[in-house]
Amino acid sequence: YCLDAFVKEMPFVNSGKIAVRFVPVGFLTPSSFGKAAFLLESPNPQAALFSDMRGVSRDDSGGVPALSSPSPGIRAALQHNQELLEQTGSDLVPDLVFRLPDGHVGMIRGDFPPYALQAISRGEMP
Repeated sequence: YCLDAFVKEMPFVNSGKIAVRFVPVGFLTPSSFGKAAFLLESPNPQAALFSDMRGVSRDDSGGVPALSSPSPGIRAALQHNQELLEQTGSDLVPDLVFRLPDGHVGMIRGDFPPYALQAISRGEMP
């Protein structure tokens, strides 16, 4: 579902209607932790994320290598990201947490319908 969310979000991001902050976690597959670490250690995390999403869309394996020995700082960052996910009460990804211009905060767990981003981009709760 992360690829689906990414594809749905990109038109809104590219048009400047929403800003997205991706928070990598690494628990879905045996290589997920190492790939999430690669994203965080990359000198260009955005390019690495885009490459990974292209790889997932191509053959579901991802487009970045899994680091076998992430640095202690990256391990700590991924642990923190995992804790953030757990604090939402969810073990699903993606979670879409958003804040509207009026300050209201909302969250959609798992895959979300296309109209949700349309509403958020208008400053409305989906």
